[in-house]
Amino acid sequence: MTTRDEILQAALERFARYGYLGSSIQQIADDVGTSKSSVLYHFDSKEALLEAAISPAIDALEGLLQQVPTRDQHAAFRRDDLVAMVTAFIDLLLAHARAVAIFVSQRGALLEVPVIARANALVARLAAVLMAEAPATPEIMRLSIGLAGAAFLIGDSDRDDLPEFDRELTRRVLIDTIVDLCPPLPAERNGKGA
Repeated sequence: MTTRDEILQAALERFARYGYLGSSIQQIADDVGTSKSSVLYHFDSKEALLEAAISPAIDALEGLLQQVPTRDQHAAFRRDDLVAMVTAFIDLLLAHARAVAIFVSQRGALLEVPVIARANALVARLAAVLMAEAPATPEIMRLSIGLAGAAFLIGDSDRDDLPEFDRELTRRVLIDTIVDLCPPLPAERNGKGA
């Protein structure tokens, strides 16, 4: 018997590889060797399946953001805090690479889907925290490119037509790059930084 988790994994793979709009419930059923009615037993629609498939990644991002300082606390934010937050973010992306692929490549086409709207709001919140101290538009643009590039690279990392990459090296490079692109923290600008 096909389990709910098998269906979710098949949906994640199919949505990431062929797109949400380019996938059907029947194709997902075929991928796990079950019937369409079996998939619909667990999920009442394709949208419900998408939500269930990517919600763990969004829940993890929401959990990460609950640990992020508010603007009032941001002045006390230290470089170690920033490194820890960026590391947790990159690890989250790596742990949910297929959900990241769906979000990065298809979010424009799925803006009306509630789970995508929720993800967009969380990403905007993360970006606002990381860019809170950015002094000018060029710094904001560089950090935006870095964050988007990290998400794109990770989302594309399991494609068969791309060369394999060293996961730990990639992780380290992405963490270092994002941290380097973040603007100086208030304590650093005042000569008190770590």
